[in-house]
Amino acid sequence: MTEALQNLNENLKRQVLLYEEFNNQEKDKQKALMENNLPEIEAITAREEQLLLEASCLEKERLLWAEHIGRDVGKAPEDLTLAELAEHFPALEEVSRDLDRVVGSLQEIHDINAQLLQQAMKIVDFTMGMLTHQEKNTYEHPRRKENEGNVTLHLLDRRI
Repeated sequence: MTEALQNLNENLKRQVLLYEEFNNQEKDKQKALMENNLPEIEAITAREEQLLLEASCLEKERLLWAEHIGRDVGKAPEDLTLAELAEHFPALEEVSRDLDRVVGSLQEIHDINAQLLQQAMKIVDFTMGMLTHQEKNTYEHPRRKENEGNVTLHLLDRRI
C-alpha cells in the first residue's frame, strides 16, 4: 500500500470516529429535545461546533490524499469515490463500510431531531399566536350581538 493510500485510510478511520462522536451527540440532543432541556441542548450544540471544525480539517486533509491517489490512478480527485477506490484498493473496503454505516445512522438521527425541532417551533408559533394578535376567532363571545361587528378577540387584549 502506498503512503498516500495509508494516509487516506488513516484519515477515513479518524473521520469514522468523529462521525461516531457526532452520532453520540445527536442521540444526547434527541434526549435533551424531548426533555426540553435547553442548557443541555446549548452545550451539545457547542460541542458539535467543535466537531464540525475537526471534520472540516479532516476533509481538507482527505482531499489532499485523494489528489495524490488521483494522480496515481489518472483521475481528478473530485471524480474519485470511496466505493471506486475500495474496489481498486481492498484495504479501504472496511473503512468504506464503516463510514457508510456511521453516516447513514447519523443522517437518520439528524432527520428525527430536525422533526422534533420543527414540532417545537410549531408549538411556539401556536403559543405566540394565542398570546398575541390573531387573525381569526378561536371562540365566540357568549354575549356578543351580531350587530357589534367583527371584533377580533384575543387571549391578551392589547387595550388592557
